[in-house]
Amino acid sequence: MKMKSCLCAMLCVVVWVFGGSPAYSEDRVTIRVSYVNSYMKPIQEEIARRFSQMHPHIAVVLDSPVEAWGDQLQRTILDSATGNRPDVAEHAFNLFGEIVDRGLAQPLDSLIKQEEDWSSMGYSPALTGLGVHHGEIWGLPFRISTPIIFYNADLVRSVSEGSSEFPSDWQGILQVAKRITALGDQRAGIFFDYQADGNWTFQALLNLRGGQLVTSEGKIGFNNAEGLSALATLSEIGQSSTSDMPREQARQSFAAGVLGIYVGSSAQLGNLLRASANKFSIGTAPLPRSASNARLPAGGGIYMLTTRDPKKQAAAWEYIKFATGPVAQTLVVEQTGMMPCNELPASDPSLLGKFYSKNPLYLTSLKELPIVTSWTAFPGRNAVKISDTIREQLRAVVTLKTKPDVALEAMTKDVEALLK
Repeated sequence: MKMKSCLCAMLCVVVWVFGGSPAYSEDRVTIRVSYVNSYMKPIQEEIARRFSQMHPHIAVVLDSPVEAWGDQLQRTILDSATGNRPDVAEHAFNLFGEIVDRGLAQPLDSLIKQEEDWSSMGYSPALTGLGVHHGEIWGLPFRISTPIIFYNADLVRSVSEGSSEFPSDWQGILQVAKRITALGDQRAGIFFDYQADGNWTFQALLNLRGGQLVTSEGKIGFNNAEGLSALATLSEIGQSSTSDMPREQARQSFAAGVLGIYVGSSAQLGNLLRASANKFSIGTAPLPRSASNARLPAGGGIYMLTTRDPKKQAAAWEYIKFATGPVAQTLVVEQTGMMPCNELPASDPSLLGKFYSKNPLYLTSLKELPIVTSWTAFPGRNAVKISDTIREQLRAVVTLKTKPDVALEAMTKDVEALLK
């Protein structure tokens, strides 16, 4: 009975996406696509719908999304172990190597070589490099985001003593946050999304100081002055606001006009603009840099070919190319605030050519492209557990339960134990 329910649910998704009962034939192929984040569901459904118009012989079933990259990693591993592997799976830039090392994906190099016009399809070496592991290409980037600052422009202006410029350093930003908190009426000055998957935002603080989370040898890279400085900033953020909260609650508080400054993924821009419409003006700004070699980790993930069935591989490859191509990437950018993972839309007036000039807030993340670097993870099968361990220490610092130097020592000790 349970199996029948699952099949029914899958068929319902196909009917809903394609707007009618699919006409099955011997040539028709059905592929399953596994992705992350429920806020991406409308975009994923629209991409699947447009793909079906171009490829009526391929039916696309979208799995229900999980909300965390680590959960997606575990889902693909478990689905593969039970013979229920998806045909296409989205995985984070910092974790997809685990899928490769477990033999759960197919390299794309041979498929790319068969594309005669590959060089003109908008996939630069820098973009394809985000999906390289052990010298082979295992996926194409589907979405790229960076940590940015969102601020309530009306609220910030009211406490900035006539200044119309948002501060460019942490000292100035935290002064503004304190003034917002001092307004009372349940106002909170700032929320820094330290809860982000894979310690992404913490890595950003390290990279912007010229530091790193993980060394090239897979060792601890934060047990130094840059790591202590990053934790000190988190402690100061905790001192300048009134409370800690779940990240989703923080987004809701910002959209309601209660939270003044929200530091998180540029992917949230579209959602925050829609949620705050007609309430206040939103501003965006880059995170402060404090080193000449400052970098910023690319968040997001790649689409990987995970099926072993030759017929499904051909269909899945067509879907991967469409989802990472100019039409789908235009949808992703317009609805989220992420960077396009294809170079063609920005130069096409019918796609993103005019979009950026009319929507300058979306440029904040795009302008960071020259300093984007890899989002890293510790090697081995404890990568997710290490990330969780670091997150708990970050929480202790932000909530002022632990001083930065004590947290750094504890974090180092805990990670060393897990690396062994």
